[in-house]
Amino acid sequence: MAEEYEVVPVTPLRKIEQRLEKIEQGSPGYNSVLKDLAEMIKENQRTVDDLIKTNSDLIANIGSLSEHVGELTKKFNEFLENIEIAETSEEPEEWTKIKEETKKLKETNEELLDKLKKLERKMKLVELSKYYYPRQSSRNVNNNI
Repeated sequence: MAEEYEVVPVTPLRKIEQRLEKIEQGSPGYNSVLKDLAEMIKENQRTVDDLIKTNSDLIANIGSLSEHVGELTKKFNEFLENIEIAETSEEPEEWTKIKEETKKLKETNEELLDKLKKLERKMKLVELSKYYYPRQSSRNVNNNI
């Protein structure tokens, strides 16, 4: 077998080698960009850590809040049950006595109102009778004397 040979210009290869050496040695602009990039990555990681911590705290607080809401709901249901029991249970004796006395007072007030109305009617009739029967009223006065 015959070996094949090819002629390749060396100048472009040398230029590529020189650029690679510069990159490996690190140019001043390149190093500062890498430092900035590394600093940004660290800051980003700190932010992510803070967010994770805050999220964990928030989840814990929501769990606690859920428990408190459950307890509050339980107490509220017990309160409503107590109200329902109080509505269905018998009234104390004092309440029944007070209700009876209130009824009696109401009846008495109604009777008094009726009597006052009758008295007022009689007084009006007496007043009107003076105008329609002036002689009789004067006779009554003379008879009384």
